[in-house]
Amino acid sequence: MTQPPTDPPAETPGPKTRVRWPKPDDRDVDVLPKEARDFQGQRAGIVSRCLANTIDFVLVQVVVVSLFVGWLAMLFLVNPTSFSVPSPPFALWLAATGALLVGYFLVAWVTTGRTYGDHILGLRVVGVRGTRMRPLWALLRALFCVFFPIGLFWAVVSRENRSVQDAVMRTSVIYDWVTIHATHPSSHPSNGEAGTPDTSAS
Repeated sequence: MTQPPTDPPAETPGPKTRVRWPKPDDRDVDVLPKEARDFQGQRAGIVSRCLANTIDFVLVQVVVVSLFVGWLAMLFLVNPTSFSVPSPPFALWLAATGALLVGYFLVAWVTTGRTYGDHILGLRVVGVRGTRMRPLWALLRALFCVFFPIGLFWAVVSRENRSVQDAVMRTSVIYDWVTIHATHPSSHPSNGEAGTPDTSAS
């Protein structure tokens, strides 16, 4: 009697076996561009970081201007007859920008590890072990970055692409284009089967 064909035994993943992602209905994965695969998980250079910071700064300035316009609108509604556009002092603008930047960095690094500028450039800020930063550590780094922004340019001469903030606080800014959103508990990887950014260099 002929036995029905059986499936071959499952191959045990070896060290060089390419990891397969779960089905699309289990996860939503941003496809990593082929050109970016060699940089995935490596520390970002000064150009990418400057571009990301520029985007973040412009975004915060949009918020500051929006708040100022809202304040003018409130003044106009309160007393439209004697309304005039005030000229806020530079120190007030500086303080508002600094406070918003600190809060913005803190929330971004604690939650996703990336600001909007980082998201556009495919960057992520990670801690010493390549993990998400803790709130206190993220707050200290945010203050450090806002009050000493020139420290970023240490990455130009650093062999590890570290800014002064990174060197002091043992953090890293890495290239990380992959974003995973688990839809249910069963979609979480087990036994290290899912690929993750290489942060071992951090």
